[in-house]
Amino acid sequence: MNSTADWMVVAGFLMAITGVALRVVVMMRSSDQHPATAMPPVGKALIRSYRAANPSSRLPLLLRLSVSAGLVLLIAGLLLEFR
Repeated sequence: MNSTADWMVVAGFLMAITGVALRVVVMMRSSDQHPATAMPPVGKALIRSYRAANPSSRLPLLLRLSVSAGLVLLIAGLLLEFR
């Protein structure tokens, strides 16, 4: 067991979970901006509508960076563990 690899796995997992939680928050906020009688957007349309409503928000960038960095750390830590 390598201590560095363990911390990389833990940090990667926490960052990935944080990114997923931020995505849920963004999707919930963007779905609130549509009328109840309209067809609700799904997937990337929710992120686009959030960016259109909040152009100065850095939340979409933060969630993308958090998920990608978390996955990189998680994979690197697992590779070090299995080495």
